[in-house]
Order: sequence, then C-alpha cells, then structure tokens
Amino acid sequence: MTGQPAGGPPGRDRSGGGVHHDRITLAGLRVHGRHGVLPAERELGQFFVIDATLWLDTGPAAATDDLSLTVHYGELAEALAGIVAGEPVDLLETLAHRLVQACLAQPLVSAAEVTVHKPAAPISVPFADVAVTVARSRHDQELHGQESQDRELRDRELHAQEGRHIQEHTHGHAVVAIGSNIGDRLGFLRGAVRELDARLGVLAVSPVYETDPVGGPEQDDYLNAVVLVAAAPPGELLAAARAAEQAAARERTVRWGPRTLDVDIIACGDLRSDDPDILLPHPRAQDRLFVCVPWLDVDPGATLVGHGRVADLVAALSAVPGAVAPRRTSHGLLTPHDLPGPER
Repeated sequence: MTGQPAGGPPGRDRSGGGVHHDRITLAGLRVHGRHGVLPAERELGQFFVIDATLWLDTGPAAATDDLSLTVHYGELAEALAGIVAGEPVDLLETLAHRLVQACLAQPLVSAAEVTVHKPAAPISVPFADVAVTVARSRHDQELHGQESQDRELRDRELHAQEGRHIQEHTHGHAVVAIGSNIGDRLGFLRGAVRELDARLGVLAVSPVYETDPVGGPEQDDYLNAVVLVAAAPPGELLAAARAAEQAAARERTVRWGPRTLDVDIIACGDLRSDDPDILLPHPRAQDRLFVCVPWLDVDPGATLVGHGRVADLVAALSAVPGAVAPRRTSHGLLTPHDLPGPER
C-alpha cells in the first residue's frame, strides 16, 4: 500500500509547466483514527495508512546540504499523524483533503498527492484495501483564487465568532504543559510561567515533577509542570507558547532531543483544532503521565475531550506494566506574581 504516483505532479500537464519533478514520498504512515459514518467506527476507531508525495525543487538543499531548504519529513509525518488522530470526519475524501492541504502548507512544496487507505473498512465482502487519493498543486489554488478569498472571509468571521464565544466552549481556561532538561531547568520553567502570564494570564501552576525522557536520544531527566491559563483562540495560545520557548533560546536541532524549554498546548476546554501547527486536544496527551499527573493537581475534575476523565487516564497509564510514574519534587513553582524577574 505505497500508493506511488505515476507520471508527473498534479495540477499541470506532463510536460512540467513550471512544477518541479523532484519529489519526496512518505509511504505507509499508520495511524489510529476514529473516522467513518458508523457509530462503532467513532467509538472503537481503526488504523488508517497514509501515503504522501510532495513535489518540490530539491536542488538548493542538495547544493548546500541545508535541511531548511527542503521538507523535514519527520515533522511532516507528525503533522499528518496528528490530523488522522484528531477530529473525526465521516468521509475519507474529507480526511484526504485535510492531509493534502497540510502538505501544501509546506512553503517549498509546489504540488502534493495524498492517499488514505482504510484496510479495515466495514465492508461485508472480502477485499484487499479501499483508498482515496487526492492530488493538488499551487496552480490549482491559483485557478480558484476567488473561492479562496471567499473562504478566507468566512474563516475570518468564524475566528471572530470563536473569539466572541471562546468562554462558552473552553470553560474559561486552557491547559499548557511545560518541560525542561537542559541547564537551569527550574529557571526555564519559571520563565515560561512569567511569559504565559504576561501574554495570557496564568490561573494556576502545578507542582514540579521529575520524569524520565520519552523517545529520542539518550538525555537527562526532565522537570515538568502544568499551567492553567486563560482561554484564548488557538493562534494566540500557540504564539504565547512559541514566545516562551524563544525566550529560553529553544533550539529544534534534534527530534525529541534535549531542550531548554518545551511548551505544549494540551487542551482548551472542548475546543478542537485540526490546524497542523496546533492540534487540539494534543494528540498524545492521553498517553503521557508527565502531563496527566500534574494536570490533576491543578484540576482534579479535569476531562480530556475525546478521552474522558484525566483521573481515569492516570489510573490506566499507571497500571501498564513497566510504567514509570513522575516523581514529585520539593521545588514547586511559585505563583506568577511571586516569581522573581525584572517585571515583578
């Protein structure tokens, strides 16, 4: 089920017409999702397999050996997986369109093709596979410029409505996880709280836990905490998170590698976002004790949309053989107004 495309890129004739013929293919990405029209599909979910091909000019990256001049396929895989594991849809066509748009969001990509396989589809007769393939190019988008402008106007109105009604949908707060395992770990966490308070308003801060690193290369243990901040639209939450990381000189050089500061938006009430830059709720929050345990400290009745009570998640994760519980430290994070800093 590699779904390798034939011929040239989508959106132009096979003579090229300005679209690059270099391509990067990500095949066989297997992700659990809950897409489909049947209640059982939404409740139990199933695995989907994704193939994605991106057309771009790889010459500049080849000449300079510079990752920033091509597509980081590891980050792309994580973005696509987040969409599949995120908000359920009825149709494979809808899912495939969301995935191809995420591919075209890569600034260097001129065209993309995505195939969504549903090998466990509820079909009553024997079959090998069912799949939907969607191909789009920037040229397609140019041909539908007016439609895009209309859609942008509708999106602006939706964002305005989101801003007006954010309290109704988010119960007044968002959940932010912070972590550090380089240098002055506690200092970086305190700096994150100050930055989040300045931009969003901090409502509560959990105790600090020390946790073993999950995934990535061998590295030191993390200090982790959870912060509740005032509810805000996803774009504002993301901007605050990135600002806090930038203030701590966060560098993204090694995937899942050590870091001065990691700031993840976990949830904002029952708000959902399938934007690849900020998936809500966080697609892996339900699997992370170092998120769920401190979250319970500041909100004992917390629920994670789509997954239920956080207390139940902690119980289930703790019962897994070999599970390592986060270790509560004696450090503690002070409330924002008690934290040392030039503005306090």
